[in-house]
Amino acid sequence: MNKRNKYIISFVILILTFFVCLRFAFGFFTPYNYYTASADIKKGNIQIIEYGEMMLNFDKEQQLATSYGFSFKPIGCVVSSDVINGIKYYNRKMISHLDSKYGEGWWNVFEKQLDSIDSIQLKEQITSNVLSLVENQSKVKDIIKQVDSLSKGQRHIVLIPSLYDTAKNIYLVKVGEDNGVNFVCYFNFFVNADSMKILNPNENRFEKKF
Repeated sequence: MNKRNKYIISFVILILTFFVCLRFAFGFFTPYNYYTASADIKKGNIQIIEYGEMMLNFDKEQQLATSYGFSFKPIGCVVSSDVINGIKYYNRKMISHLDSKYGEGWWNVFEKQLDSIDSIQLKEQITSNVLSLVENQSKVKDIIKQVDSLSKGQRHIVLIPSLYDTAKNIYLVKVGEDNGVNFVCYFNFFVNADSMKILNPNENRFEKKF
């Protein structure tokens, strides 16, 4: 192999290495990268790209983002490594732009607000699951039908949840009715929200006024 061919091969290898680096390390040839972010910012299209499963509270978090003048754009779960790397640089550029607008470190504050939304939604979901578990107990179903029948649909059973033990994530669910004079409690169920199991499934019916 002559010297000229060696130079050509070396040059080709260099070009290929450069191409691979741009594509896979920086996502240069993907829809979202540092340069497309710069172009979008100039057009006023401020967005953060999200991949994978949609966020737990996407609608609420989108509303929060909109209040700051940008949006989240989900692109699905199936993405290649070069696209992921491109998104990383794209989002960095967007966040840098938002930091320049709202002050350095603003993104950290925003993420705490997102965490707060997730925490509230998660608590609401857990409470809903706890109530569904109690409501599906046969004795609870029976008392719901009984009260509805005896009152001809005028009174109804309500389930009142409260976090009884924060450390163990145990809920107390009171099952009772407001008869117009006072609250009559028929059952008190303790539910482990981690295992979603009722700790006192044999709770007997009783009446207690308070």
